[in-house]
Amino acid sequence: MSFGSMFSAFAKKTAEDMAEQYGGEIGKNLIGGNNELANSLLGALTGKQQLSIQNVASMVQSSGGEQLVEHAETKGLDPALLNGVMGMLKGGGGGGDAGDGGGGGLDMGSVFKMIGGLTNRDGGGGGGGADGFMQLLQGFAGGSGGEGTNTGNIVQILLGLAKSYFNVKGKSNPAIQDWDAAGAGQNKSDDNFLNWALSVIRDLVFPGKKPKEIIQAGGDDDIDTGADAGKKKDDGDVKGWFDGHPEIGKMQKDVFDDIFDTTDDDKTDEDDPAPVIPTPSDFQENCSCLDNASILFLNCNLLLEYRKNWRFLFSTLSHARSLDEMMSKICYKGPTLIIAKDTEGNMFGAHASTSWCDTEGGWVGNGECFIFSIQPKMAIFHSTGKDENFQMLSSDSLAMGGQPGNFGLELNSDLTTGSSSGSIETFHTIRLSSGSTFEIDHVEVWGLGPEPDERTERANAQPRQPNLKTRGGDVDMLDLESQIM
Repeated sequence: MSFGSMFSAFAKKTAEDMAEQYGGEIGKNLIGGNNELANSLLGALTGKQQLSIQNVASMVQSSGGEQLVEHAETKGLDPALLNGVMGMLKGGGGGGDAGDGGGGGLDMGSVFKMIGGLTNRDGGGGGGGADGFMQLLQGFAGGSGGEGTNTGNIVQILLGLAKSYFNVKGKSNPAIQDWDAAGAGQNKSDDNFLNWALSVIRDLVFPGKKPKEIIQAGGDDDIDTGADAGKKKDDGDVKGWFDGHPEIGKMQKDVFDDIFDTTDDDKTDEDDPAPVIPTPSDFQENCSCLDNASILFLNCNLLLEYRKNWRFLFSTLSHARSLDEMMSKICYKGPTLIIAKDTEGNMFGAHASTSWCDTEGGWVGNGECFIFSIQPKMAIFHSTGKDENFQMLSSDSLAMGGQPGNFGLELNSDLTTGSSSGSIETFHTIRLSSGSTFEIDHVEVWGLGPEPDERTERANAQPRQPNLKTRGGDVDMLDLESQIM
């Protein structure tokens, strides 16, 4: 019997088993002798995808999964995910080394369940399914499901997904390849992948708490990150958390579509309107201090409309080190990301929601602005809603949040020093540097989304002036009164 015939017979047997499970013997008899329902198991797939699944099943059948492991390792799949996949194939009995295929004894039905869950073949949407993620966790844990999931195992799978995404997709994804040229290739950091994983799991481990509160209390340091370590989280909570982080499902689907060769024939990475990794444009070689984990973190915290394209505007590695030079590159260019690195290795910055301009002592921007930290911790610090002191710019300094003398983030006129405060009203932020002032090692700025029309941006620039500018009686009483009432 050819493998294709064996595969169809197995699909029919699987359909019979499903019918018996949900309809008893009557249901099984209804499908007997009729391939229509069995064929429907494959009918939703293209010919290429059917062949791909047959190839995966063949690798599993012929060597107990060893060939599949070798194939996945060659593609760049991380060891944590290899262990999870083998655990899934063995019905959750994975434990031990991923390479220990063992030969035989594998449930072939697990092949279909695995591929369907990891690539979301059953569920629609743009990413891999939560059920597949849960199966991956259970496989990684050696089948000890039903009692919740250790936080350490979740961290390990997150690390595996992120590393695998760049290993696997980096061979074909133009955006990742462009970022390598822009600097991410030479800035690679496994430590930052852990920072990313902790930033993602934070709201599962500490529900309802803001990053500022968690970081200041040392909560990140208390999260267990090793395999089978840490407190267990209820499966329902894990699924709800997974649904709140669609980037996890996107990476899961992209990685395993590539591993199993089940990518939709008519789709490419460029077709995604809100990809995990943006495409950088107009950049210069090695102009950026960002690494892959940092780009992933920042992009997935932007509005969907800004996630496809980042436009290179300024870098102290490529341009003259002065605020005047930076102003000439970033003003009236739409929303931006500013990234700064100090001489102690701390990395942080801010997202400006509107075009920069000389604010003439006032402020621009809105509540979509945020401050962020990348090193030593990854976190987003959103607006408090207490004031609108979002973006201030003059020839003397660029600042976000707070007020003169106490800014959330400030860069000085020659871009050599700056300041940061965690005691401001504008953002729920920590102090971004080890001291209140810092020495700048590097600054870069990226424009987000399509480049806007400069004339329109100039016309829309209307800085808000401080209400208590009392000299000469210049007070906006209506605005002041509306804030008091």
